[in-house]
Amino acid sequence: MIELYELRQFAAFAECGTLSEAAENLHLSQPALSRNMKKLEEELGISLFDRRKNRLELNKNGEYVLGLAKEILSKADSLVVEAQSFDRRHRTISLGLCAPAPGWLVTPRLSSLYPDKMIQTEIAEENALLTGLNSGVYQLIALPRKPDGEAYFSKECGRESLLFALPKGHRYARRKSLTFAEMDGENMILMSDIGFWNFVQTEKMPNSRFLTQSDRFSFNELVRSSSLPSFTTDLAKKYLVTEDVRIEVPISDPEATVIYYLVCLKKSLKEFRTLLSSF
Repeated sequence: MIELYELRQFAAFAECGTLSEAAENLHLSQPALSRNMKKLEEELGISLFDRRKNRLELNKNGEYVLGLAKEILSKADSLVVEAQSFDRRHRTISLGLCAPAPGWLVTPRLSSLYPDKMIQTEIAEENALLTGLNSGVYQLIALPRKPDGEAYFSKECGRESLLFALPKGHRYARRKSLTFAEMDGENMILMSDIGFWNFVQTEKMPNSRFLTQSDRFSFNELVRSSSLPSFTTDLAKKYLVTEDVRIEVPISDPEATVIYYLVCLKKSLKEFRTLLSSF
């Protein structure tokens, strides 16, 4: 029976060109490598080399077998990765998120319904989420709209509204509502990793400058001590620990309110039916 180590040594010889260099790279003695190459020929029942004085070269059989060996080694090398990935998929539920809030809504239910599985979350762009769902990177994704296509099953899982969080002395602190346009040009404090809400700074408030924080504690400290406006949401108020140091003013633009949809492939609907029916 042909062993993988023989094919690895055969491929190493073909790459190095000489037994001495291949043996050195493989940390073998040259006689041991030579014996293994002879054993491979015997197991295949064909000659793989042209043997000349002080030189060994692949013949046509050897070149053909080298191509087969590389395919087998590539599959063998990927076997561990694929096996681990398969195991991880069956022990882990990967949830792709378009923003933080759907994670607050969905993760507790996943943990309750699937106590024997780890829940893994990641924020990504909408196209990446759909690609990941189709390829198996994610089992579930949360999007700010229903995806097109017959392959998906979608269920509304929550709504979120963005608000301006203004210092008490801010000129708009007494307003009942504000638009993005009215606040465009103001310097703002902003959390990073806000997912699709990034459109606010790129599209709705292009003239503003944003002091971005990746750490929630640092963000909260800035909100407490800074005179710069910031954002919050109705769901952030419910799920995150915040202090009442700011005036929260609703944003009247329709884009400031979003409906989230939890999405799975229809072929996975049976597995997640209980979760989806809980919303």
